[in-house]
Amino acid sequence: MELGWIDFSKTERNKVLSILDLLGERGVLDELGIAQIRDAYSDFFFPGTSTIQTRAKYFLIVPYSFKDLEFNNKYTYSKLRKSFDDCEERCAHIFLDNNPDEDGVIGKRSIQGGSWVKRTPSSIYWAGLRKYGIFKGKMSIDQYIKYVTIQKQDKSNNVNLGNSTDEAHDDKNAGDTQKIHYFNIPTYRRDWIDNLNINLTFEEGQFLKQQIIESCPDSLIGHVLKEDIKKFLDIHSFSDLKTIIGRFPSEIQANFWNAKLFSDFCFALRVVYNRIISENKNKRANELYSTLDFAELSEIDVDGIMNTFNLYNPYLRKFLKDSRKAMKDNDLDVLKNIIRRREVFLKGINRSKTAHPGEYDINEWFAGEHLNYRFDVARSIVHDIYESEGECD
Repeated sequence: MELGWIDFSKTERNKVLSILDLLGERGVLDELGIAQIRDAYSDFFFPGTSTIQTRAKYFLIVPYSFKDLEFNNKYTYSKLRKSFDDCEERCAHIFLDNNPDEDGVIGKRSIQGGSWVKRTPSSIYWAGLRKYGIFKGKMSIDQYIKYVTIQKQDKSNNVNLGNSTDEAHDDKNAGDTQKIHYFNIPTYRRDWIDNLNINLTFEEGQFLKQQIIESCPDSLIGHVLKEDIKKFLDIHSFSDLKTIIGRFPSEIQANFWNAKLFSDFCFALRVVYNRIISENKNKRANELYSTLDFAELSEIDVDGIMNTFNLYNPYLRKFLKDSRKAMKDNDLDVLKNIIRRREVFLKGINRSKTAHPGEYDINEWFAGEHLNYRFDVARSIVHDIYESEGECD
């Protein structure tokens, strides 16, 4: 039986897509259901990020596009919504026309194929805009556009009662919706799109930097920016942060080492997972398995990790603790059975790969690599900010 959902609206569709984004790391399925802990660590170290964000500029482009709604002469929700959607797509075309080889342009592939994206920049960056205090509200995108519509219509009615001119109606009074003050963007200019560039200006970089520091002062990314730890840009994976982790506060350090051990622990489970479905024929899995130190991995504090983030998931807790015990006992057969039962519990026997060993390409790797906790996205944001300061090559 196939499962699906009725696509009532763009908002509902985006909510579902947002949930699906959380199920994996850049398209990798969460075969063993550890995403809850992975995302808790990701939010702790790099709040405001998501796996599908690309460039820091979108933290400005999205609010710029929203601010433009306050100044145009549209007064219905459908027209304002279309104006906003058109503006987002227009930005992508401008980026590609000016520099077709630029990295991180959302919609690049879709536009080259003659269409536009289902996940727009605004839907990708909305949670981050709220987290960083750039959007000072709890509304959804649709709710905000509806709110702007109401404000503009109310102003229009007041203007008509006062017999104001059409010119005032279309320009000056449209801008009065700035009093809403939901977007905190001092870098906004009415002609921003005329000089659009994927790189942050110095003013934009300083603004975004300060917003992250003020809204997330205890996070790893916030500390990097506050203390100007530029060595962060020399790191290429979350695990390699160990070379500079001593420069961070004790709470960040403690969580880093726990997160790193959790990543190593989950990767060991993934190695065994690949051995199961390949019937021990996956060469890489076999080579990696010979390097695993179950005694060291079994030192993981499952209760401590879950309690740190107030995570209530008894099934996940039991799976991890049972796996830890099997590693401590160095009992591979028991560990394999635990992994099989976990996947069947999550996906059912028909969709469970471990329930059908030998039916998959023995050279293919399933379930992902070490956890990176959105490090790549955070590094890109920090890079763009420092580049705006002239600090990057």
